[in-house]
Amino acid sequence: MASSLRFRTAKIQRSRLLVFALFFVIFTVATAFYQLRRHKAHGKPIFPTQKSVNGFSNGPRVAGYGKPEGVKIIGLVFFGRKNRVEILQCFLQRNLVDNGGWLDEIHWVKNTDNRKDLAYLEEILASSSRYKMVEVEGVGFVGYGLAWTQLEPGNLYVKIDDDVVWFADDTIPRIVSMKLAHPDYLVVSANVVNSPLMGWVHYHMGAVHPYMPELTDYEPTIFNLGQPSRKPWTYWSYPTWTGPDDYFFGPFQAPPYDGHCWLRLPNDSDISRTPVADIEYNTWGTGLKSWAIAAQEHYSFLENLADDRLNTYRMGSSLDRGGTDKTWLTIDQRLSINMITVWADDVLDNLPMDDVDEQWLTLILPKKLKRQVAVNMDALAVHFTFGSQGTVETTDLLARYRDYAFENACARWI
Repeated sequence: MASSLRFRTAKIQRSRLLVFALFFVIFTVATAFYQLRRHKAHGKPIFPTQKSVNGFSNGPRVAGYGKPEGVKIIGLVFFGRKNRVEILQCFLQRNLVDNGGWLDEIHWVKNTDNRKDLAYLEEILASSSRYKMVEVEGVGFVGYGLAWTQLEPGNLYVKIDDDVVWFADDTIPRIVSMKLAHPDYLVVSANVVNSPLMGWVHYHMGAVHPYMPELTDYEPTIFNLGQPSRKPWTYWSYPTWTGPDDYFFGPFQAPPYDGHCWLRLPNDSDISRTPVADIEYNTWGTGLKSWAIAAQEHYSFLENLADDRLNTYRMGSSLDRGGTDKTWLTIDQRLSINMITVWADDVLDNLPMDDVDEQWLTLILPKKLKRQVAVNMDALAVHFTFGSQGTVETTDLLARYRDYAFENACARWI
C-alpha cells in the first residue's frame, strides 16, 4: 500500500514538472513570437545591428581623430560603487591607449569605506599597469576637494563619475579636441544624459519620449524573484504601456515596486502626462530632484540608442570632425561635472578649492579667470543618478545598462 502511494505521489510530481516545463516552453515561444511581431511592427532589426549600437566597431577607434602628441591624458574616476563601476570599467578599458583609445592612465580616487566595493577596486587596479590609486582622507565632498590637489602638473584630465554607465567611443576624443582647440574654455563637458541643465535641452530637442511605470507586473511571478543582474536593454523587448487615458504620473510619485520597469506609451502626444513635462532649466530644479524625470530620460536614451537616433541630442544630424563640434555655453550656471576635461595647472594654480568642486570648477573659477564652461553637444555620455534621485534604483535600468555594456562594450574583457 505504501509503495503504491509513493508511486502515485512520484507520478503526480513528474506530471507537475512536465506541466511546468510545457508552460515554460510555451511562454518562451510566445515571448519570442511577440517580440518578433513588435520588431516587425516598429521596423526594427530582429537583432541589434552594428548601426544600432552607436559608437562601437571593430575598426579604427575613432575615424577622423588622431590622439594629440605630447599631451598626457589621464582619466580621473571617483570610485565608490561596484554595481556602477563594473559597467563603467568596460567603457574605460575600450578607451585606454593600449586598445586604441586616448587615456594614457586612469587614476582611481578611493571614495568609499565599503569593504566589498574596495575589494573590487583592488581587482581593477591589478588588471592594468595604467591604473593608479589616489588615496585621500575622507569620502564624499571632502574627498572630492582633496583629490583635486593631487593632480599631476602639465597633464590634461578627464574626470568621470563612477556612475557614468555609457559613453560613445568618440566622447573623450571630442571633449579633449575641443579643449585643445579652445584654450579659452576652462572646462569642456560631455553632453550628459541626466544632467539638470542638459535634460531640459534634450527634452526641447525631442530626445525624451513618453514613458511611465507599468501599472501591473506583466511577467509571471516565477520570473520576478528579485531584480536580475541583466535584463534586455532594447525597448522593443517589452510591451507598450497600457492604462487609463487620463492617467498621469508626476515627477515625485512613488514607484510601484522594486525592480519595476517603465514602458513606452504608444502616442508621442502623451508626453504631457509624463514626469518630464515638469522639467526645468535649473541646476537645482526638477531635473536634479525628480527620480521619475531621471528614469524617463534613461528609458528614452535606451530607445534612441536602439533606434540609432542619438543625433537628437546633438543639435543636428551631421557629425562634424576636427574640432568643429557644436557647443552649448552654460554662462553663469552651475553645471554637473559628470564627465569633463580640464588642465591640471588650471586647477593647481588656483587652489585652494574653497567650495565644492562642482561649484568651484563651473562657477567660481570661470568668473575669476573670465573663461567659459562649454558642453560639447556631439560628445555623448549617460550619468545614472544623483543622490536626490536614489529611487531610480527601484527600476530595472541598471540591469538594462549592464546588459548593453556586457553585450557590446565589455565583450573583450568579460
